[in-house]
Amino acid sequence: MIAYLIQNESKLNDKIRVLISHTLNAHEIWMTRILKITTQYGVWQLHNYASLININKENFYLTKRILEEKDLNERVNYVTSSGESFSNVLNEILFHVVNHSSYHRAQINSELKNIGLQPLITDYVFYKRQ
Repeated sequence: MIAYLIQNESKLNDKIRVLISHTLNAHEIWMTRILKITTQYGVWQLHNYASLININKENFYLTKRILEEKDLNERVNYVTSSGESFSNVLNEILFHVVNHSSYHRAQINSELKNIGLQPLITDYVFYKRQ
């Protein structure tokens, strides 16, 4: 999706940039909470399209590190961006990250359609078929 957005950047509206930036920011924030390292991004921080590739790669590596180093049943204590403390099991958090991303990719696809661009197939099974 990021490559497609970069390819069509001049045609995109602000809402798409907000949604894709937020999706990647939230992913990074959750991974850094799990790993107990400093987050680089704010929840609604905007990024230029060219930087999204590297942010996505870093999110991938953080996620991979978690899957290699952590127990999926481990309880993760964290503080939200509003300062509230919570605790969830790691597999619940990872499920949330995937679900959150799917939700916003669907919103982006809806926006793409609204501005006359072809929405992308983002179903995981289609990705795995390639």
